[in-house]
Amino acid sequence: MKVYIWGTGMLASDYIKKGEIAPDDILGYIESKRTKDIFAGKRVYEPQEIVGREEYDYILVCVKNMGREICNLCEEVHIDRKKIILVDNWEWIDGSPITSYPSMCCKKIVDNGIDVECLFPQLYENYIKEADIQAARYMIISRNGYDLCEKNAPMFEEEYNTLQYQTDYFRYRTFELTANQLIRDEVKGNVAELGVFRGDFARLINEKFKDRTLYLFDTFESFREEEFRYELEKGRVPEEFLEEFKNTDVLYVMSRMPYPDKCVIRKGFFPKTMEGLEDKDYAFVSIDVDFEKSILEGLRYFYPRLNVGGVIFIHDYNNRFLEGVKTALTDYEKELGKKLPKIPLADEGGTLVLTK
Repeated sequence: MKVYIWGTGMLASDYIKKGEIAPDDILGYIESKRTKDIFAGKRVYEPQEIVGREEYDYILVCVKNMGREICNLCEEVHIDRKKIILVDNWEWIDGSPITSYPSMCCKKIVDNGIDVECLFPQLYENYIKEADIQAARYMIISRNGYDLCEKNAPMFEEEYNTLQYQTDYFRYRTFELTANQLIRDEVKGNVAELGVFRGDFARLINEKFKDRTLYLFDTFESFREEEFRYELEKGRVPEEFLEEFKNTDVLYVMSRMPYPDKCVIRKGFFPKTMEGLEDKDYAFVSIDVDFEKSILEGLRYFYPRLNVGGVIFIHDYNNRFLEGVKTALTDYEKELGKKLPKIPLADEGGTLVLTK
């Protein structure tokens, strides 16, 4: 079986290590927009470069949450969609689910659904295990029966009721309840997110605070190379981490915002991107930049500008890999000479809630 692998990030690297495909059977790699010429010893192509080639059996998509975009791109350049296989298969195409559970993973997409043949059994088995974990999470969610949810809460809208929301339910739902409380308490100030990536969390902030300006701070091009190397040397991230977060841009993020007219993009490296910003107070801030130095700069800038009653979410505080997040808060408290009021969440990333 001859394949191209679409993706050159962590998911692709993890799949290669599983050994289901012999190195000689991998013809090369594909990136939607090529960022490198060689990956894992093979040439990297753009999609249009493989159009018309007959030597491959399948294209194995090893890019997280990009099934719809990649399938649409394949149709644009006339790549046979029947040869596309999604590894991370939690996607919707043309309004219909490619799959509703991981049990349908690792199977090729056809015009009317998915073939019954399991093409990659080892990876399939891993996804079945993941399905068991997801089932446990759904049980937890279903038992939250005493939540006083407003009828039009985003959590009940189909566009927000995604796997990502359900997987990270505690973070998303805690944010919604926090936003409701801030609005009820009339805590003044605008809102911001430092570390936007593809806009998943920013979208919800924009929805809940529809009457406030949302400042979006991000490079929209992945991490600063120097800071990434520092974290890599500390053993906090893998080599593929830098590439994984390049899959975004401003236009894509803005296209996802329900109230884009309330969003202000601050593109570039923080804290330089806050220069000239006149806003002096905030009600809510999400800090999700993974790395020690950027977290510390974010705290230095936003916490003094947080209004009384305001809240900051620091993502990955209790992440067992990104240890620099916790170090940054410890260093900031030393600078202040006091401990800050904080509450840890039992969400997927180990978010920490700071209040004032």
